Amino acid sequence: MTNRSGKDKFERIVAAVDDAIFAASHKELEADYREAGKDPAAAAARARAKIAAAIRAQGKKAMQIAKERAQAAAAPTVRLLASSTDPAVARAKLARLLRRPDVPTMLAARDATGMSDADVESLIADLAELGITEEESGA
Repeated sequence: MTNRSGKDKFERIVAAVDDAIFAASHKELEADYREAGKDPAAAAARARAKIAAAIRAQGKKAMQIAKERAQAAAAPTVRLLASSTDPAVARAKLARLLRRPDVPTMLAARDATGMSDADVESLIADLAELGITEEESGA
C-alpha cells in the first residue's frame, strides 16, 4: 500500500466515523459513553467548554485584526515634508527630484501642475521611500 492510498483509506475511515456520530441519536451516544465507562454529561460539558473557548479565541483574534485595521485606517495618509510645508518649496523640490536621471521615465514625465499640495508632498515621500532624495544627488 502506498503512502497516498493509506492516507486515502484513513480519511475514508475518519469520514465514516464522523457520519456514524452524526447519524447516532442522543440516546445512542449516551449509551456508547456509558459503555466506555465515561459520564456523558461531563463529556458534553467538556466539549461545550472547548467550543466556547475556541469561539472566544477566534473572537479575540478577529477583534485584534479589526483594531489593527482601524488604527491603520485612522493613521494620517498625508506625510508632511520634514524640511518645509511651504507648497512652493515642496513643488520646487519635486521638480528637482523628477529631473534626476534615476527617476523612472513615466514618473519624470509628471509635473506638479494639477496636483494638490498634499499630493506633491506624498509623491516626495514616496520617492524618498524608493531612495530618491536630494541628499543622494548632492543637491
